[in-house]
Amino acid sequence: MNSVPDSDKVLDIRDLQVSFRSIAGTTRAVNGVSLDVRSGEIVGLVGESGCGKSVTIRSIVGLVPSPPALFEGGEIWLRTRRGMTETLSLHKNMKALRQIRGRDVSMIFQEPMRSVHPMMTIGKQITEGILEHEVVDPAEAYDRTVEMLDLVGLPNPAAQMNRYAHELSGGMRQRALIALALVCHPQLLLADEPTTALDVTIQAQILELIRDLRERMSMSVLLITHNMGVVANLADRISVMYLGKIMETGTVEEIFKEPAHPYTQGLLASMPSLFSQPKTHLQSLRGVVPELAMVPKGCVFADRCPYVMPKCDETPPVVELRADHSVACWLYADGGELQGSEVAATAEPFLSTEDTSGDIQRAVGVIPVLGSEPGSDASQEQPADGDTAQLQIENVALHYPILRGLLRRQVGTVRAVDGVDLTIHRGETLGLVGESGCGKTSVGRLVARLVEPTAGRIRFGADGGLEEITHISQKEMKRVRRSMGMVFQDPLSSLNARMNIRNIVGEPLMLHQVAKGRAVDDRVGELLEMVGLRAAHQSRFPHAFSGGQRQRIAIARALATEPSFLVADEPVSALDVSVQAQILNLLLTLQQQLSLSMLFIAHDIAVVRHVSDRIAVMYLGKIVELGEAREICVRPVHPYTEALLASIPLPMPGLETLREMPKGDLPDPANPPTGCRFHTRCPYRQPICEQEEPPLRQIAGDADHFGACHFQDELHLEGVEEIDEIHAPTAAVAEGK
Repeated sequence: MNSVPDSDKVLDIRDLQVSFRSIAGTTRAVNGVSLDVRSGEIVGLVGESGCGKSVTIRSIVGLVPSPPALFEGGEIWLRTRRGMTETLSLHKNMKALRQIRGRDVSMIFQEPMRSVHPMMTIGKQITEGILEHEVVDPAEAYDRTVEMLDLVGLPNPAAQMNRYAHELSGGMRQRALIALALVCHPQLLLADEPTTALDVTIQAQILELIRDLRERMSMSVLLITHNMGVVANLADRISVMYLGKIMETGTVEEIFKEPAHPYTQGLLASMPSLFSQPKTHLQSLRGVVPELAMVPKGCVFADRCPYVMPKCDETPPVVELRADHSVACWLYADGGELQGSEVAATAEPFLSTEDTSGDIQRAVGVIPVLGSEPGSDASQEQPADGDTAQLQIENVALHYPILRGLLRRQVGTVRAVDGVDLTIHRGETLGLVGESGCGKTSVGRLVARLVEPTAGRIRFGADGGLEEITHISQKEMKRVRRSMGMVFQDPLSSLNARMNIRNIVGEPLMLHQVAKGRAVDDRVGELLEMVGLRAAHQSRFPHAFSGGQRQRIAIARALATEPSFLVADEPVSALDVSVQAQILNLLLTLQQQLSLSMLFIAHDIAVVRHVSDRIAVMYLGKIVELGEAREICVRPVHPYTEALLASIPLPMPGLETLREMPKGDLPDPANPPTGCRFHTRCPYRQPICEQEEPPLRQIAGDADHFGACHFQDELHLEGVEEIDEIHAPTAAVAEGK
């Protein structure tokens, strides 16, 4: 056995190798991973899905079942209250592992609802952890639980003790899970995508909480995330992982300012941000993460690398570039064609592998209006037709009755959408942004008439002029839907698992009698090629594709009948940053070539800004701000828009927002606040805000900018100015301490 790690290390993983056995054979998910976490440090472990991050972090506390897992080698040293302990050797000793879990090391997971017991109250679960690891009486355990719930920011913690997980919002559940993990004061917290399923506002609160608890409790954190903005603002060091190997390790400043490995460079280039040029193609990594059974020999990143050379057929050595910065790449080793200092000068853009413009022209017979090269600016070269509306919704509402009792009497109303007015012009993308529960998806479903509006008017231009579709029959709506397409958030659940891709994509063609027989096969093949897949994939089923590929299939299905309008409901929120960039590029190219109008729904205002001509900000069933995309982000007039901008993690370490983060959760739409609905969370509220609801009105001096705030002409809110390539601080950001 090797030597015991240094005393300043809380965790030391050495050459960890984990394989999985299956009918198809044995595949190695973790292939020689070495990383460490020091006292009081936050280390970020980043990489795409399928790279082995979760297997690595779960191996620390024995949460990877064996079989099917096979631990072929390595050591995991963890600082416990008995001193440094090699935990890999304890995987068969469940009693010893249970003593370590929760007391010396704790873990929080991506989906809090799946991590807590649905039949036990929050208080009982937390006190149970205390009584398991410490000799205390139940009264003391109860008091400590209330204290911890208060520490993680749950309102009225004593009342929360008797609530179940389903009674809490997503942000409150995650806070309760953090309290459960930290109640015994462990030295190390393992956080596996703790904010991915949360809104940007709640994500900002949770990240601030983790940072604050690290200081208060002197604990260390190993954080898994695919959001590079999160690690930029939270981590001290970063390890970049790809296909079971650590590709680069360094301080957060080194990784972001001088990324060495081509994979790290590609991840950073794929991020849409509040500072990037909107309506332009993002640089993105080529291809997708291959299956573990198809890992390339030598450098595992070689098949996606723009600098690939013959030497990459051999496994690259780990090169120490400087203190606390190492990289596994032949570019920096003796005998490489390039040396580290030459990489920046010879670097080529990380372009997506799919240049779909030619495929689109062949598939739909259009003449290209724009070049589809990355960097082309659609907003400048093809402005939306401001005189011709594709969609108009006027004072639209969607209310759901709350029924209780044996007689199902109505006792209340959920006002999901409560009087929304929007117009989308031909060829325009309108971004709809807001937190979960604000009514964004309901607006998209109303537009497609998947639900019946409670009030209001919907008009759609299917064949030229606007036609009212508010109350037309389903038979008539079938004709209108040929001009509409819809892409949903979760591609797996929106694709029929029992149908192959030919039938999934071809179903709209047969339903609308666009094609039949052999013509369906030909058209499906063209559509698949249009979105960057192969026509030969028609016989496969959805489970055989990655998340990004499934979303491409969903887009192909939405475009099957050549619609003029597309509703995209959170189409990239569940995807890795690299796949997200590819899908956003695809949507931009398709819109340019097919002259699509689009309603793009998302909770991340940075993503919405990147693809949209205009943005509508929605809060609790109402539009609170509407205007041109850049204007909304640079000069917001509603405090909620400012709060959304403040919640986006800035893409460089050392930069902090000067704006105040939003407090609390979204109120209950069944019982919205009186007056301005945002006044319960607004830092600028005045007595009038609690009494009178402000109308959506034009901003003085700007005919295309609207806000719903009593003081929008007096407030001077902070936006985000565009910054240069090195992300220098601007009026909206300042250097962190």
